[in-house]
Amino acid sequence: MEMSREQEAQKAYVRLLTGQGVSQRVLVQREFVIVRLSAFLKEIPADGTHYRQAVDRFIASIDPAEIPTVLPVVREFFSFWVRDIKAIAAMSQAKVFSGSTPVTTVTQDELFKDWYELDKTVLSSLEKQTLEAFEQVTLIRGFEPAVFKERMRMAKCLLLSLRNISHKQSHSYRQMVDRNLPLFNALGSQHTFLSVSREFYYFWRGDTLKSQTTPSNKPAQQVEVARSRDMAMAA
Repeated sequence: MEMSREQEAQKAYVRLLTGQGVSQRVLVQREFVIVRLSAFLKEIPADGTHYRQAVDRFIASIDPAEIPTVLPVVREFFSFWVRDIKAIAAMSQAKVFSGSTPVTTVTQDELFKDWYELDKTVLSSLEKQTLEAFEQVTLIRGFEPAVFKERMRMAKCLLLSLRNISHKQSHSYRQMVDRNLPLFNALGSQHTFLSVSREFYYFWRGDTLKSQTTPSNKPAQQVEVARSRDMAMAA
C-alpha cells in the first residue's frame, strides 16, 4: 500500500534522528507528536501557509503545557513534509536535530519582570527602524487598538530578546521564541505571540524590502513559496 506524504515524511524524520543517536524514548515522543499533527495535514497543499494553518489548528487542540515540547517537532518536520532536501541537510549540519527541547534559561518571574518593564527599555536606532517597519504593516491590518498595542509589545519583547544574537538565522530566532513562550502561556496569549513571531521574523532579518519587492529573475509565486517556508521554520 502506498504511503501518504505524512507517513513518508515521518519515516524519513525518524530515520535521520535514529542515525544521529537520538534515544528510543525521545523518538517515541516525537513520533506521537507527528501522528497527532498528521491528522491536520491530510489532503492539504504542501506549502508553508497551509502547514502553519494546520499547526495552528493542532496547537489549539492540545494542552498549552505541551506547546514548548511540540513546537521543535513541528518545525523540524516541515522540511520533511515538503521534501526540502536542502533545508534538511542544512538543519542536520547545524545540529538542529538534538532530540531534546531547547532549555529555557530564564525563570517565569524574570520573563514577567521584563514584560512589565518593557516600555522603559530604550531602543537603538536600528531597533527603532525595525519596530517602526513592523508597526506600519501591522497598522494596515486594522487590528483593534488593544490588540494592536499587544502585538507591538510582543514584537518589542522579542526584538530585545534577540539583541545579543550576532548571526540572524532561523534556529536562533526559534530559540528566543521558545524562551519567551512560557510568559505568553501564562498570560493566555500564546497563539497571538506565535502569530506575531512568524510575522516579525522577516523584519528582524531586515528582509522587509526584499519581501515587498519581487526580484526580476524570480516569479512572484516562487518568492512567496520561499518566504512561506522560511516563516514556517522560524516560528
